Amino acid sequence: MSNKTKILFLGNSSFLQRRILPAVKKIEKLEILICSKSSKINKEKKIYYNNYYKALNSKPDIVYVSLTNNLHFKMAKSALKKNCNVIVDKPITQNLIEAKKLIKIAKKKKLLLAEATVFNYHKAFKEVIKIIGNSRNIIHIQSNFNIPIIKNISQVRQTNGDNLMDMSPYAAAIIRLFFKKKFKISIRKTFYNNTKLVKNFYIFCDSQKLTYFGNFGNEREYLSEVKFFSKKKIISINHQAFALPANKKILLTVKENNKLIKINTLKDDAIKNFMNDILKSIRNKKYENYYNNIFFDASIRDQLRKQ
Repeated sequence: MSNKTKILFLGNSSFLQRRILPAVKKIEKLEILICSKSSKINKEKKIYYNNYYKALNSKPDIVYVSLTNNLHFKMAKSALKKNCNVIVDKPITQNLIEAKKLIKIAKKKKLLLAEATVFNYHKAFKEVIKIIGNSRNIIHIQSNFNIPIIKNISQVRQTNGDNLMDMSPYAAAIIRLFFKKKFKISIRKTFYNNTKLVKNFYIFCDSQKLTYFGNFGNEREYLSEVKFFSKKKIISINHQAFALPANKKILLTVKENNKLIKINTLKDDAIKNFMNDILKSIRNKKYENYYNNIFFDASIRDQLRKQ
């Protein structure tokens, strides 16, 4: 009998194949199962099911929901009710009400519930704090995340996949990670023609000692960067900052006294680090931090949607 932890992936997206599975396969204690509605069963490719509910009946230890946004809440709820620990691609829910419902079930059943917003699990972000001296030295953060993808409006509406839903988890996570005191948020949005679907948004967050500006957009030249400002330095992660590639050195640019210094960080894998943290939490049955993160980020998303 296998002593491995069974992890079931609901969905078989290109992101799962490109980024998640290569990371998860490095963790020997995990046994991988995939449920894909659009693929034939192929055990060599780990595809064991093509019906989500039959897959849940197999009693996996962890269910990772990697489906379109409109299915996240529904399938997460079903997995929790089957007594499975649950991870969900961002955004875990469409609003705070749904997030509260999932957290309530998870707490009652003493199960893990986590949203897979993982960029900060990469060593590059720890290196930034090391270079800047202390996170309290940061006075401003700036992020740009723009992608050239052109979306089909009917599909965006059907899957609840507008830009605010897809990218606001990154903005919410930055606020959660770096703003420790009271803050104010404002947002500006542009929309797809004749819809209320957000195409681009600009967020500004302000506390007494720290400000954050985020620019997130579709149908633009690709750009993914985060800059941290202290009184003496500007440190930039300017290569796929929100989806840092695994096992490659990441270039940090440090500007100080009007001079540029380039630093290569060690190779790392944010998704692997995230999954190892998940397994540790399950062993120790400590989930409160994940619940709190979900609640905070969903609250931010609600504020952004309503403004």
